[in-house]
Amino acid sequence: MAIETRRREGHQADIRLVFADRRWLQSPAGDRLLAVLEEHPMLEQARRRKSTIHLRFSDRLLVDLERRLADREPAGMGSEDILAGRHVTIGYVGPNANKALHVGHLRNVLIGEALASAFAAAGATVRRHSLIGDIGRRMCEAMAGYLSFHEGRSPLDMKLAGDQFVELCSRDYARKRAGSPQSSREQNDPNAEERTRVGDLADALMTKWLAGAEAELELWRRMREWALRGHEDTLARLGVVMDHCDYESDAIPRALTLIEEGVEAGVLERQENGAVIFRTERPDYPTIVLMREDGFPTEHARLLGVYDRILEELHAGEPYIEVAGFEWQPAILALCALHERLRPGPLTEAHLRVYHASVTYKDGAKIGSSLGDVVWIDDFLDEVAAGPGVDALAGLAEGAVERQVLADILVRGTFLCAPPSRPLAFSPASLIRGRPSPGWTIAEAWCRVRRAGEADGAAGPVARTPVMQSQQYRRSLRRTVERRDVTSLTRYLLSVSETCLAAEEPGPAAAPVLERALSSLGFLAGWSEAALAAEREPEPASAVQIKKV
Repeated sequence: MAIETRRREGHQADIRLVFADRRWLQSPAGDRLLAVLEEHPMLEQARRRKSTIHLRFSDRLLVDLERRLADREPAGMGSEDILAGRHVTIGYVGPNANKALHVGHLRNVLIGEALASAFAAAGATVRRHSLIGDIGRRMCEAMAGYLSFHEGRSPLDMKLAGDQFVELCSRDYARKRAGSPQSSREQNDPNAEERTRVGDLADALMTKWLAGAEAELELWRRMREWALRGHEDTLARLGVVMDHCDYESDAIPRALTLIEEGVEAGVLERQENGAVIFRTERPDYPTIVLMREDGFPTEHARLLGVYDRILEELHAGEPYIEVAGFEWQPAILALCALHERLRPGPLTEAHLRVYHASVTYKDGAKIGSSLGDVVWIDDFLDEVAAGPGVDALAGLAEGAVERQVLADILVRGTFLCAPPSRPLAFSPASLIRGRPSPGWTIAEAWCRVRRAGEADGAAGPVARTPVMQSQQYRRSLRRTVERRDVTSLTRYLLSVSETCLAAEEPGPAAAPVLERALSSLGFLAGWSEAALAAEREPEPASAVQIKKV
């Protein structure tokens, strides 16, 4: 029924075999199994107890395994053969170019990077992909905000990062329109944002952009570059580098072609005012507007065009795994149903989805940046790195782990170890102060094994628990990639971390085992020795300071 590996040094057994049928274990067949195990050359002891068999491996075997692990040999942890020769595209982050990245985005970023890292650890060739919303109503509102309130200024003038300057423009314009009836309707209906023309400056900019007006295109390119550069800088702090980005703006010609094909096939409906809609037959999302009355393709149409291009270019048998919040599920399912009708066959079958719940504040309020205040990822990472929680961990590490690494582990562990299907109640202050959490457990364990690894001293007796748990790594990784769910691997990481903290001495194998588990979930990715050295280099006094606020 189950194989349980030891979790404490004080346990006698290295492995417990748990049987569903106790009577079978007491039968002649169970006797024969026990006799075979008792004679096995790898085992020192095999005992039957109730519905379990307790196994203890020979000391010599585990000493050799510990030495090999300490020397960074795979020694049972090799995993590149699991998906060798396979290709996978994993889509995550997907920011809009009118805003900066805040902690509401962080769950998507970290789950996507963890999945990509797990597939890579299993031997797959992974392409990290981001689908960027760089045109549409939101982007044109940012352009309208620039023209209305900040024309002639730049992020450098205001000592802001580019993405936050663009968001400032977007927010200023949104505040201007906040009291209008249309604005209220947009906030309550996610499909209303681009459903109809509003007739304001943002709509005028959309029309001119679609017509190819040079002044509007030049402003769009400039503001998009400011935003995307800021996104790249934020993601780089988390060790996230996208292999390919698709832009909604590039998908417009393909989207228009798909719309015409759908109308001709009777799948889509052109209304009297010129708008094109899709009736989904889904009660939660009955109608999708694909083209407005002025001919501008909506976000749904642009996403459809991007999906079509992505799936068309996949290797044979390669899946496209899209990581998205549950709030997008109704729209994505409706769009995928439409895509299957327009492109029946194996093309659309490769599109797989992984959903996660949203990040909320402790009071249950969802984190968003439409009009209210949010916590930006950059500011949050800085505050955690400078906070009392990292102070305490740095003391435990005794110089063996950098503060930035500790902050990254605290944040990543907290976000990844929460069940993805449940909302993550988020308290920035708790993380900054270092309250007990999965992230704290993992960070504390990393401090302990790194400190122990740098200490001198004679080798002691074999630390059996980390050695035995190393042999569970492959199974946990395989489950994660098969189920496209990081839960199995995060539970394994937590178990190894707790083992390292519970042992009197974690042993020389503990650090390599924990490091492999960490890296398979995207931890430590942004903290090479070169990156840390660059972080420690003081900036020239003459450098212009660009800050996130």
